[in-house]
Amino acid sequence: MAFWSDKIVEPKRKFRWLLSINGIPYWTIKKVNRPTYEVAEAEHKFINHTFYFPGRVTYNTVSFTIVDTSSPDAAETLKQMLYGAGYALPKDENVSTQTITKHGGVTALGDVNIELLGGGGKDSQSPDRTADFGASTGNYGVGYNDEGTVLEKWKLHNAWIKKIEFSELDYDGDDLAEITVELRYDFAELNGKNIGAIFGALNKDATRQPSKLNGGYEVGFDNIPKRQD
Repeated sequence: MAFWSDKIVEPKRKFRWLLSINGIPYWTIKKVNRPTYEVAEAEHKFINHTFYFPGRVTYNTVSFTIVDTSSPDAAETLKQMLYGAGYALPKDENVSTQTITKHGGVTALGDVNIELLGGGGKDSQSPDRTADFGASTGNYGVGYNDEGTVLEKWKLHNAWIKKIEFSELDYDGDDLAEITVELRYDFAELNGKNIGAIFGALNKDATRQPSKLNGGYEVGFDNIPKRQD
């Protein structure tokens, strides 16, 4: 049943999310784009026909924007991440040949997780909400997407900083100074079984799991579907 005709069904909301990166307060992060991926194609021509075959999967970069706070200093934090990755100013012959390594870049940045959160409120809110309120009990007649419920979680594996862009300065503007950070990573894991909860537990209710896929190969959360070839 569509969400506009059923009060129980709640779509994911663009403003209910948290991005966690070590060293960057999550409340300073203004926006982030979710991982995107694309499948390359191989082309084969036969007479006047063209046929296509799927190729490699490539994950595109993820960018997020933060407020350039002075305490803690956001610009200094990002600079130290760059230096921690292995970069050094060429001020001395002893470090002029030093370069960034993947190990250094990934370690300096740390874990990167994006979580889409449910709505609702606390279990203990009185007088209408009791201890069994929320999706954790499957009691949909009482409430849904309660506090601590994660509807979607992405983990970026081996992420490192590719680009840092500071906002321009302008006497005519009243806006806050911002910094945009672009991340490169190997792959992004969605709702993985080995991803521990940070801000809440992943909602794995049966009603949220895929169904009626062509071929009937759908499986529940944490499982890998069978190949269709």
